[in-house]
Amino acid sequence: MYVPQHVVTNDDLARLVETSDEWIVQRTGIRTRRRVAENEFASDLALSAVRDLLRAHPDVDVKDIDYVLVASTTPDYVYPSIAAIVQDRLGIPTSCGALDVSAACAGFCSILNLGAALIVSGQARNVLIIATETLTRSIDYSDRATCVLFGDGACAALIVRDERCALAGMDSGSDGSAGPALYRTAMRRDIGGNPDGSGLLRQVGRDVYRWVLENIPLTVDRILDRAGVSLDEIDWFIPHSANMRMIEALCKRIGFPIERTLESIVEFGNTSAVSIPLALTPAVRNGTVKSGDRLLIVGFGGGLVSAGAVLTWLD
Repeated sequence: MYVPQHVVTNDDLARLVETSDEWIVQRTGIRTRRRVAENEFASDLALSAVRDLLRAHPDVDVKDIDYVLVASTTPDYVYPSIAAIVQDRLGIPTSCGALDVSAACAGFCSILNLGAALIVSGQARNVLIIATETLTRSIDYSDRATCVLFGDGACAALIVRDERCALAGMDSGSDGSAGPALYRTAMRRDIGGNPDGSGLLRQVGRDVYRWVLENIPLTVDRILDRAGVSLDEIDWFIPHSANMRMIEALCKRIGFPIERTLESIVEFGNTSAVSIPLALTPAVRNGTVKSGDRLLIVGFGGGLVSAGAVLTWLD
Protein backbone atom coordinates (compact mmCIF):
# COMPACT_ATOMS: atom_id res chain seq x y z
CA MET A 1 0.00 0.00 0.00
CA TYR A 2 0.99 3.63 -0.40
CA VAL A 3 -0.58 6.92 0.62
CA PRO A 4 0.79 10.41 -0.10
CA GLN A 5 2.59 12.25 2.68
CA HIS A 6 0.28 15.27 2.74
CA VAL A 7 -2.37 14.82 5.45
CA VAL A 8 -5.56 16.89 5.08
CA THR A 9 -7.47 17.35 8.32
CA ASN A 10 -11.08 18.38 8.80
CA ASP A 11 -9.86 21.70 10.17
CA ASP A 12 -7.94 22.26 6.92
CA LEU A 13 -11.17 21.86 4.96
CA ALA A 14 -13.04 24.13 7.37
CA ARG A 15 -10.81 26.93 6.10
CA LEU A 16 -12.06 26.32 2.54
CA VAL A 17 -15.80 25.70 2.98
CA GLU A 18 -18.42 26.16 5.67
CA THR A 19 -17.87 23.03 7.73
CA SER A 20 -16.19 21.83 10.93
CA ASP A 21 -14.43 18.80 12.34
CA GLU A 22 -17.53 17.96 14.38
CA TRP A 23 -19.84 18.21 11.32
CA ILE A 24 -17.62 15.98 9.16
CA VAL A 25 -17.02 13.32 11.83
CA GLN A 26 -20.70 13.17 12.78
CA ARG A 27 -21.88 12.68 9.19
CA THR A 28 -19.03 10.67 7.65
CA GLY A 29 -16.67 9.39 10.37
CA ILE A 30 -13.70 10.83 8.46
CA ARG A 31 -10.93 12.50 10.46
CA THR A 32 -8.11 12.73 7.90
CA ARG A 33 -7.38 11.96 4.27
CA ARG A 34 -4.28 12.16 2.04
CA ARG A 35 -3.61 14.42 -0.95
CA VAL A 36 -1.09 13.94 -3.74
CA ALA A 37 1.71 16.42 -4.30
CA GLU A 38 1.65 18.58 -7.42
CA ASN A 39 4.02 16.24 -9.28
CA GLU A 40 2.39 12.98 -8.04
CA PHE A 41 0.02 11.04 -10.27
CA ALA A 42 -1.89 7.76 -10.17
CA SER A 43 0.94 5.83 -11.82
CA ASP A 44 3.40 7.12 -9.19
CA LEU A 45 1.15 5.93 -6.37
CA ALA A 46 0.69 2.60 -8.14
CA LEU A 47 4.43 2.06 -8.48
CA SER A 48 5.01 2.93 -4.82
CA ALA A 49 2.36 0.40 -3.78
CA VAL A 50 3.94 -2.32 -5.95
CA ARG A 51 7.37 -1.60 -4.49
CA ASP A 52 5.88 -1.97 -1.01
CA LEU A 53 4.45 -5.33 -2.11
CA LEU A 54 7.84 -6.45 -3.45
CA ARG A 55 9.58 -5.43 -0.21
CA ALA A 56 7.08 -7.50 1.78
CA HIS A 57 7.49 -10.47 -0.61
CA PRO A 58 11.10 -10.53 -1.84
CA ASP A 59 10.56 -13.94 -3.45
CA VAL A 60 8.35 -12.34 -6.15
CA ASP A 61 10.08 -11.85 -9.50
CA VAL A 62 8.44 -9.24 -11.73
CA LYS A 63 9.56 -11.22 -14.78
CA ASP A 64 6.99 -13.88 -13.82
CA ILE A 65 4.06 -11.45 -14.01
CA ASP A 66 1.81 -12.27 -16.99
CA TYR A 67 -0.80 -9.55 -16.66
CA VAL A 68 -1.25 -6.16 -14.98
CA LEU A 69 -4.77 -4.99 -14.12
CA VAL A 70 -5.28 -1.49 -12.73
CA ALA A 71 -8.47 -0.05 -11.24
CA SER A 72 -8.66 3.74 -11.39
CA THR A 73 -10.95 6.59 -12.40
CA THR A 74 -8.15 9.15 -12.23
CA PRO A 75 -5.47 7.90 -14.68
CA ASP A 76 -2.50 10.00 -15.75
CA TYR A 77 -3.62 9.79 -19.38
CA VAL A 78 -6.50 8.44 -21.45
CA TYR A 79 -3.72 6.31 -22.91
CA PRO A 80 -1.14 4.94 -22.34
CA SER A 81 -2.81 3.06 -19.52
CA ILE A 82 -1.49 3.06 -15.97
CA ALA A 83 -1.03 -0.70 -16.39
CA ALA A 84 1.28 -0.18 -19.39
CA ILE A 85 3.24 2.50 -17.50
CA VAL A 86 3.70 0.09 -14.57
CA GLN A 87 4.83 -2.68 -16.94
CA ASP A 88 7.48 -0.41 -18.40
CA ARG A 89 8.70 1.16 -15.17
CA LEU A 90 9.04 -2.19 -13.38
CA GLY A 91 10.75 -3.92 -16.28
CA ILE A 92 8.02 -6.54 -16.68
CA PRO A 93 8.41 -8.40 -20.03
CA THR A 94 6.50 -6.90 -22.96
CA SER A 95 4.61 -10.20 -23.34
CA CYS A 96 2.63 -9.08 -20.26
CA GLY A 97 -0.96 -7.97 -20.80
CA ALA A 98 -1.90 -4.53 -19.46
CA LEU A 99 -5.39 -3.20 -18.87
CA ASP A 100 -6.99 -0.34 -16.93
CA VAL A 101 -10.52 -0.85 -15.57
CA SER A 102 -12.86 2.03 -14.73
CA ALA A 103 -15.32 0.67 -12.19
CA ALA A 104 -15.08 3.45 -9.59
CA CYS A 105 -15.49 2.16 -6.03
CA ALA A 106 -16.08 -1.40 -7.26
CA GLY A 107 -12.72 -1.31 -9.03
CA PHE A 108 -10.64 -3.47 -6.72
CA CYS A 109 -13.19 -6.28 -6.50
CA SER A 110 -13.65 -6.09 -10.28
CA ILE A 111 -9.95 -6.56 -11.08
CA LEU A 112 -9.64 -9.26 -8.41
CA ASN A 113 -12.43 -11.22 -10.09
CA LEU A 114 -11.05 -10.55 -13.59
CA GLY A 115 -7.55 -11.57 -12.51
CA ALA A 116 -8.86 -14.84 -11.10
CA ALA A 117 -10.72 -15.46 -14.36
CA LEU A 118 -7.52 -14.94 -16.37
CA ILE A 119 -5.75 -17.52 -14.22
CA VAL A 120 -8.56 -20.09 -14.24
CA SER A 121 -8.93 -19.76 -18.03
CA GLY A 122 -5.21 -20.39 -18.50
CA GLN A 123 -4.46 -16.97 -19.99
CA ALA A 124 -2.14 -16.03 -17.12
CA ARG A 125 -0.34 -17.58 -14.17
CA ASN A 126 0.53 -14.49 -12.09
CA VAL A 127 -1.63 -11.36 -12.22
CA LEU A 128 -0.59 -8.09 -10.61
CA ILE A 129 -3.65 -6.08 -9.57
CA ILE A 130 -3.43 -2.43 -8.52
CA ALA A 131 -6.01 0.08 -7.30
CA THR A 132 -4.82 3.68 -7.46
CA GLU A 133 -6.67 6.98 -7.18
CA THR A 134 -5.83 10.68 -7.14
CA LEU A 135 -9.38 11.77 -6.41
CA THR A 136 -8.37 15.10 -4.90
CA ARG A 137 -7.53 16.24 -8.44
CA SER A 138 -11.18 15.75 -9.44
CA ILE A 139 -12.84 17.49 -6.49
CA ASP A 140 -14.69 20.81 -6.43
CA TYR A 141 -13.37 22.41 -3.25
CA SER A 142 -16.31 24.80 -3.11
CA ASP A 143 -18.73 21.84 -2.84
CA ARG A 144 -19.00 20.83 0.81
CA ALA A 145 -20.95 17.68 -0.08
CA THR A 146 -17.97 16.10 -1.88
CA CYS A 147 -14.73 17.87 -0.94
CA VAL A 148 -14.76 16.54 2.65
CA LEU A 149 -15.09 12.92 1.54
CA PHE A 150 -12.29 11.94 -0.80
CA GLY A 151 -8.62 11.09 -0.51
CA ASP A 152 -5.75 9.58 -2.50
CA GLY A 153 -3.82 6.32 -2.26
CA ALA A 154 -2.90 3.03 -3.91
CA CYS A 155 -2.73 -0.69 -3.10
CA ALA A 156 -1.29 -3.65 -4.97
CA ALA A 157 -1.67 -7.43 -4.76
CA LEU A 158 -0.40 -10.43 -6.66
CA ILE A 159 -2.84 -13.20 -7.59
CA VAL A 160 -1.33 -16.64 -8.14
CA ARG A 161 -2.79 -20.05 -8.84
CA ASP A 162 -3.24 -22.31 -5.81
CA GLU A 163 -4.82 -25.73 -5.50
CA ARG A 164 -6.70 -24.51 -2.44
CA CYS A 165 -9.89 -22.53 -3.12
CA ALA A 166 -9.25 -19.00 -1.86
CA LEU A 167 -11.74 -17.01 -3.95
CA ALA A 168 -15.42 -17.86 -4.40
CA GLY A 169 -18.83 -16.33 -4.98
CA MET A 170 -17.57 -13.72 -7.45
CA ASP A 171 -20.35 -11.32 -8.39
CA SER A 172 -20.80 -8.14 -10.42
CA GLY A 173 -23.78 -5.87 -11.01
CA SER A 174 -24.70 -2.60 -12.69
CA ASP A 175 -27.53 -0.09 -12.75
CA GLY A 176 -26.81 2.54 -15.38
CA SER A 177 -30.13 4.27 -14.74
CA ALA A 178 -28.68 5.51 -11.42
CA GLY A 179 -25.53 6.91 -13.05
CA PRO A 180 -26.48 10.59 -12.51
CA ALA A 181 -26.32 9.99 -8.74
CA LEU A 182 -22.51 9.72 -8.88
CA TYR A 183 -20.58 10.75 -11.99
CA ARG A 184 -17.74 12.73 -13.53
CA THR A 185 -18.11 14.09 -17.05
CA ALA A 186 -15.37 13.80 -19.68
CA MET A 187 -15.70 14.33 -23.43
CA ARG A 188 -19.46 14.47 -23.11
CA ARG A 189 -20.54 17.56 -21.17
CA ASP A 190 -24.00 16.51 -20.02
CA ILE A 191 -25.60 13.64 -18.11
CA GLY A 192 -29.24 12.72 -17.70
CA GLY A 193 -30.23 15.73 -19.77
CA ASN A 194 -28.39 18.14 -17.47
CA PRO A 195 -25.35 20.14 -18.66
CA ASP A 196 -22.09 19.77 -16.70
CA GLY A 197 -18.84 20.77 -18.35
CA SER A 198 -16.81 20.88 -15.14
CA GLY A 199 -15.16 17.46 -15.47
CA LEU A 200 -15.34 17.23 -11.66
CA LEU A 201 -16.80 14.55 -9.42
CA ARG A 202 -20.47 15.09 -8.61
CA GLN A 203 -22.57 13.12 -6.14
CA VAL A 204 -26.15 13.18 -4.91
CA GLY A 205 -25.38 11.63 -1.55
CA ARG A 206 -28.93 10.75 -0.49
CA ASP A 207 -29.58 8.93 -3.78
CA VAL A 208 -26.35 6.91 -3.51
CA TYR A 209 -27.12 6.09 0.14
CA ARG A 210 -30.60 4.86 -0.76
CA TRP A 211 -29.32 2.81 -3.71
CA VAL A 212 -26.64 1.12 -1.60
CA LEU A 213 -29.03 0.10 1.17
CA GLU A 214 -31.60 -1.20 -1.33
CA ASN A 215 -29.20 -3.08 -3.62
CA ILE A 216 -26.01 -4.15 -1.79
CA PRO A 217 -27.80 -6.52 0.65
CA LEU A 218 -29.02 -8.37 -2.46
CA THR A 219 -25.45 -8.42 -3.78
CA VAL A 220 -24.28 -9.90 -0.46
CA ASP A 221 -26.95 -12.60 -0.71
CA ARG A 222 -25.82 -13.54 -4.23
CA ILE A 223 -22.15 -13.68 -3.23
CA LEU A 224 -22.81 -15.89 -0.21
CA ASP A 225 -25.12 -18.16 -2.20
CA ARG A 226 -22.57 -18.60 -4.99
CA ALA A 227 -19.79 -19.24 -2.45
CA GLY A 228 -21.93 -21.76 -0.58
CA VAL A 229 -21.41 -20.12 2.80
CA SER A 230 -23.62 -18.35 5.33
CA LEU A 231 -23.07 -14.92 6.80
CA ASP A 232 -22.31 -16.61 10.14
CA GLU A 233 -19.28 -18.24 8.49
CA ILE A 234 -17.76 -14.86 7.55
CA ASP A 235 -14.98 -13.68 9.85
CA TRP A 236 -14.57 -10.17 8.43
CA PHE A 237 -16.75 -7.91 6.29
CA ILE A 238 -14.88 -5.35 4.16
CA PRO A 239 -17.30 -3.11 2.27
CA HIS A 240 -16.23 -0.11 0.24
CA SER A 241 -15.36 2.68 2.70
CA ALA A 242 -17.70 5.31 1.31
CA ASN A 243 -18.93 6.77 4.57
CA MET A 244 -18.84 5.41 8.12
CA ARG A 245 -22.55 6.03 8.61
CA MET A 246 -23.29 4.08 5.41
CA ILE A 247 -21.11 1.19 6.61
CA GLU A 248 -22.97 1.14 9.94
CA ALA A 249 -26.35 1.18 8.19
CA LEU A 250 -25.29 -1.56 5.77
CA CYS A 251 -24.06 -3.79 8.61
CA LYS A 252 -27.37 -3.29 10.39
CA ARG A 253 -29.32 -4.06 7.21
CA ILE A 254 -27.53 -7.37 6.51
CA GLY A 255 -27.20 -8.32 10.20
CA PHE A 256 -23.41 -8.33 10.52
CA PRO A 257 -21.57 -6.96 13.60
CA ILE A 258 -19.76 -3.66 13.04
CA GLU A 259 -17.02 -4.96 15.36
CA ARG A 260 -15.99 -7.47 12.68
CA THR A 261 -16.08 -4.94 9.86
CA LEU A 262 -12.86 -3.41 8.49
CA GLU A 263 -12.71 0.14 7.14
CA SER A 264 -10.24 2.72 5.88
CA ILE A 265 -12.60 5.70 5.91
CA VAL A 266 -11.62 7.24 9.26
CA GLU A 267 -7.92 7.71 8.49
CA PHE A 268 -7.90 7.92 4.69
CA GLY A 269 -11.37 9.10 3.63
CA ASN A 270 -13.15 7.66 0.61
CA THR A 271 -10.41 6.43 -1.72
CA SER A 272 -12.82 4.79 -4.20
CA ALA A 273 -11.20 1.68 -5.77
CA VAL A 274 -8.46 1.68 -3.10
CA SER A 275 -10.64 1.63 0.02
CA ILE A 276 -11.07 -2.15 0.40
CA PRO A 277 -7.39 -3.18 0.08
CA LEU A 278 -6.47 -0.11 2.15
CA ALA A 279 -8.56 -1.61 4.97
CA LEU A 280 -7.28 -5.15 4.38
CA THR A 281 -3.53 -4.58 4.09
CA PRO A 282 -2.92 -3.13 7.60
CA ALA A 283 -5.24 -5.76 9.10
CA VAL A 284 -3.15 -8.56 7.55
CA ARG A 285 0.12 -6.97 8.61
CA ASN A 286 -0.90 -6.36 12.22
CA GLY A 287 -2.38 -9.85 12.62
CA THR A 288 -6.05 -8.87 12.81
CA VAL A 289 -6.75 -11.00 9.74
CA LYS A 290 -5.26 -14.47 10.19
CA SER A 291 -4.66 -17.39 7.87
CA GLY A 292 -7.91 -19.24 7.28
CA ASP A 293 -10.12 -16.22 7.94
CA ARG A 294 -13.00 -15.86 5.51
CA LEU A 295 -13.59 -12.33 4.22
CA LEU A 296 -16.65 -10.90 2.49
CA ILE A 297 -15.56 -8.01 0.24
CA VAL A 298 -18.05 -5.80 -1.60
CA GLY A 299 -17.36 -2.68 -3.66
CA PHE A 300 -20.01 -0.30 -4.97
CA GLY A 301 -20.09 3.15 -6.51
CA GLY A 302 -20.10 5.32 -9.62
CA GLY A 303 -21.90 3.83 -12.56
CA LEU A 304 -23.67 2.69 -10.46
CA VAL A 305 -21.85 -0.63 -10.24
CA SER A 306 -21.01 -3.31 -7.71
CA ALA A 307 -18.63 -6.25 -7.39
CA GLY A 308 -17.63 -8.64 -4.65
CA ALA A 309 -16.49 -12.08 -3.55
CA VAL A 310 -15.67 -14.28 -0.59
CA LEU A 311 -11.93 -14.38 -0.04
CA THR A 312 -10.26 -16.92 2.26
CA TRP A 313 -6.95 -15.53 3.46
CA LEU A 314 -4.16 -18.08 3.00
CA ASP A 315 -0.53 -17.77 4.13
